[in-house]
Amino acid sequence: MPTRVWVTFGPEWPATVAALRVADERLPNWINDVMEAPVRAAAMRAQAAVMRVDVQGGPTHSTGMRARVAAGVGVRVGPTRMRNGSSFRINTTMREQDEVIIPRGLDRAAGWRHPLWGNKNHWYVSRPTRPGWFTDTIADSGDEIEEGITRALERAASLIDSAS
Repeated sequence: MPTRVWVTFGPEWPATVAALRVADERLPNWINDVMEAPVRAAAMRAQAAVMRVDVQGGPTHSTGMRARVAAGVGVRVGPTRMRNGSSFRINTTMREQDEVIIPRGLDRAAGWRHPLWGNKNHWYVSRPTRPGWFTDTIADSGDEIEEGITRALERAASLIDSAS
């Protein structure tokens, strides 16, 4: 025969439930507050990093390609499924459709394939001498972003702890 167990909650229970509700409501905003600065800083570091990328053969041509890639690095802030939450995405965009592969090509050792000076009869592969301007820069920013999220979670835990 099953045994029944009766649990009696103490007087701190209503305050703890109220604190949990407050933390649930405010935590997304706290995370947004601590995420924005390090994510934007990471995007700025990526913009600077792409300006230092050399492409196979050396920086002998001044086409403005790196500056166009740097100008296309940005942060998109969008909604999440969490109430009051935001998602932060660092991305690259290029104005010209035929250039959209360049940011990724500059980031990968394989480079990218393109017509030599627009001549579609002669294709060329451009490779960065040191890939990773985007992925490595963003990955190096992970600790700063993680610290911010940890601070927001500790703030919520402290709020809940103070109620009980």
